[in-house]
Amino acid sequence: MLCSPASYGDWTSPHPLQQEKNAPVPLIPFPSQVDWKTGTCPKKAPVSVKKNAALAKTLGKEGYELQVRPDGIQIRAATDTGVFYARRTLDQLGAKGDYPCCDIKDSPAFAIRCFMHDVGRNFRPIETLKADIDEMARLKLNAFHWHLTDYPAWRIQCKKYPILNDPSKRIKGRDVNDTYTYDQIRDLFRYARKRHIQIIPEIDMPGHSTYFKNCFGFPMHDPRGIKILEELLEEFCREIPVEMSPYLHIGADEIHIPNGKQFADRMAAKVKSLGRQPIQWAGNNDLPVSGDSYAQLWNDENSVGLPNPAKQKNPYFDSTAGYINSFDPGILVRRNFFRQPCGTAKSDDHSLGVIQCLWPDTRVEDKKNIPIQSPQWPAMFAMAERSWKGIPEDGSRFAGKLPEKDTEAYQAFSLFEKRMEALAGNKPFPYWRDSFVEWTVFGPVPKGRQEEVRNDLLAGKSPAGLEPVQARGGNLYFRTRAGAEGLFSKTNPRNTAWAKTTFYAPKAGTMYAMVGFDAPARSTRRCSGVPAAGEWSQCGTRIWVNGKEVKNPQTYKLAGQRRYEKHTWNSPDNEISFDNEEFWWARPPIPFQVKAGENTILIEQPYTGNFQSWGVSFIPVKKSGDRWIADPSYYLKNKGEK
Repeated sequence: MLCSPASYGDWTSPHPLQQEKNAPVPLIPFPSQVDWKTGTCPKKAPVSVKKNAALAKTLGKEGYELQVRPDGIQIRAATDTGVFYARRTLDQLGAKGDYPCCDIKDSPAFAIRCFMHDVGRNFRPIETLKADIDEMARLKLNAFHWHLTDYPAWRIQCKKYPILNDPSKRIKGRDVNDTYTYDQIRDLFRYARKRHIQIIPEIDMPGHSTYFKNCFGFPMHDPRGIKILEELLEEFCREIPVEMSPYLHIGADEIHIPNGKQFADRMAAKVKSLGRQPIQWAGNNDLPVSGDSYAQLWNDENSVGLPNPAKQKNPYFDSTAGYINSFDPGILVRRNFFRQPCGTAKSDDHSLGVIQCLWPDTRVEDKKNIPIQSPQWPAMFAMAERSWKGIPEDGSRFAGKLPEKDTEAYQAFSLFEKRMEALAGNKPFPYWRDSFVEWTVFGPVPKGRQEEVRNDLLAGKSPAGLEPVQARGGNLYFRTRAGAEGLFSKTNPRNTAWAKTTFYAPKAGTMYAMVGFDAPARSTRRCSGVPAAGEWSQCGTRIWVNGKEVKNPQTYKLAGQRRYEKHTWNSPDNEISFDNEEFWWARPPIPFQVKAGENTILIEQPYTGNFQSWGVSFIPVKKSGDRWIADPSYYLKNKGEK
């Protein structure tokens, strides 16, 4: 049954959608205001730049005005940063040729727009981080949270205590020979600064520090450990001057110690004495946040609540939208697109902005797989859009179920998906736009009714007592592993749901689709595993095409393996590197034989345990050069879509 648009509230886009529909080129983030003109401006046309500090009153420190005319381009801004962002917009405007004429007035809603990467567990070379920073700059992000230490290793060169860089003291298999020299660290700071990105280094203490005890024989919160930490902070701040690094994150997460408040207060005060602004994690299992520190709010995958600025004692950053390593691409893009950062429309001196986090916790043998296994770029694209644009009203409710087609929320998301697809480039981008897929969903029903309902649906009957639910999106969520989202988020295991989609094929042949039914969290490994030969999942998933059951034609080398019903923290299994085939979005698309005209696919999906992310991913795709992209043509007959 279709819900009325009113039941979804009055979610509105932060910019008129007609501006986006009229856009001759895709832009991310989309400007605050744009007026498209007729004509184009050649690439070799002159560019006039006017900086005026007085413009900060209307544009802020990062805003800009951009005027493109056939005879030239004019940029106006208060600062070099505003000019830099104007040029990044120009890069996107001219990606396909001459610049389209327009007037743009643009400025960010949030002061901090940051991406965090953990290199303590899995080291990444400086050149890789530079490439990430280039992309962050293209998306107008302005901070990089560099998590430099974690339980396997201290990745910072240490002159006072070189034992911290001793490979024999580090966790085996975790890049034991890899350390960043101070020269490399300074080089990355300078590289980022040229791109108007501030690096926020993190030295995590006193938790996540197994290597420290391995080196010294006592933990960080021991009085001897505290003295060493103060010396380490002094050394780091001598090597990395305050003008280069005004922030210093001291971690303080996921640990309970007898002197927790005293430890946090002392370390924060030490950082403050060195001229830096301390930052601490602020979750449920962290040390108390010092009064000197900024707080970085986070929660695990079991919670998606919005921060309430009125309840936050310290100025804070919002990292509560879900870690990139915890969820699949669809839910991450929807969360970051629809969610209101900090629970407010724009930042202020208290609600500082957004930090999006990627923790490749499990050992990664080939680091090139990190942005494939965890959808780094799709999530970052959505975060960049939202943290620059802001949003008038929170739309988190749309993460588990997309809004109705005739709503502004749906139209805005559909347009954004197209922009992402166009700007993905050649980087690993495991996301396919899916809002065009339509479903009729039945269920859930307990195991005892499974056969009855299946037979009714295959016979074209409506199962007794089940009212069909209409839903949209190739990524269809019944109940995420966290349990916070989905059509049936309150349902317990040992229930089954069915999803039916009908599409049109212009001729008989092969249709390809990205298909998946679960994926492991990259921190805990919990998942139903790799499908056995001929199977769609290890949960008993079944698929019928036009009433005929079909088996999975792909056989995986790990077929029937890698099922983890419990988390693998502190387990040898967390040292097993993921294989890409454990992720449906990293496998090849599945071929389906379809007939000319109308086709029906019925998918039966049982819910076997709360370790499973219960749902269906089914997105028709087609080959475009070296990439597979979404193919909405199967759903466009007589619908007037493009």
